[in-house]
Amino acid sequence: MANFTIESSRYGDKRTVTPNGHGLYTIEGKSHYYRVGGKEKVDYFDPEGGPFISVGSDYGFGKITEIVVEKDARENHFKIRVEVEQ
Repeated sequence: MANFTIESSRYGDKRTVTPNGHGLYTIEGKSHYYRVGGKEKVDYFDPEGGPFISVGSDYGFGKITEIVVEKDARENHFKIRVEVEQ
């Protein structure tokens, strides 16, 4: 499975999507900051410049059912894992 990009940020920064199999994908890219919201689980993730990523949305690889923010040692970089309906 090859990596692909979804909508770039409004600043032109790529958002790379890596298929991990079994309905799991990693989304990552450059961002100096991001917002996260939800009650018991993460309902949305909004990196600097977008795109706004939320549970229930479909970015061309399936409807997102779960978002997990992952640690990334790189400065000014985000990494999330999403699960989609199969």
